[in-house]
Amino acid sequence: MKSTIIIPVFAVAAFAEVFSFTWGPIDVEFSTLEIQARGAVVKIIEAEDGTFPEGTEVIESYYVIPEGCIGCQICIGQCPVGAISMDDNNLAVIDPELCINCGICASGCPTSTIELLDADDCALYGIDSEGNSELLPGELEED
Repeated sequence: MKSTIIIPVFAVAAFAEVFSFTWGPIDVEFSTLEIQARGAVVKIIEAEDGTFPEGTEVIESYYVIPEGCIGCQICIGQCPVGAISMDDNNLAVIDPELCINCGICASGCPTSTIELLDADDCALYGIDSEGNSELLPGELEED
C-alpha cells in the first residue's frame, strides 16, 4: 500500500514579510527600475506618467543567485506551486508573487544558490532602453 505525506506548505505564505523601500527622485532617463538581490531581479518598477514612484513594496520570497545556477531544473520539479521557471539564459527564476516561502527549492539546490530574500541584499538599478543596468548607489532605503 502506498502512503502519501502531505506537507502544509501553503501555511508558510501567511508569514511572508513585505519590505517597503523608498528612494529620492530619479533624475536620469531610464526605461525601468529594478530591485535586485545579488544579481537576481526581484521587482521591476515602471514609470507612471513619465516619472518613477519614489518607493515600492517587495514581497519576501526565495530567489536564485544567477551566477550560481547551473540550469539543472531540480528546483522546478520540487516547487509545489509552480513559482519557478527558466529564463532565456537557462537560469532558474522564482516569481515572488507565487512563491510561498516553503524553502523546498533551497534545500534541494545542488549549488546552494537559492536564498530567502533579505532587505539588506537589495539594491536599486536603473535600466536604460538598451537593457544596460546601472547601480543607483545610496538610493534604496528600507522603511
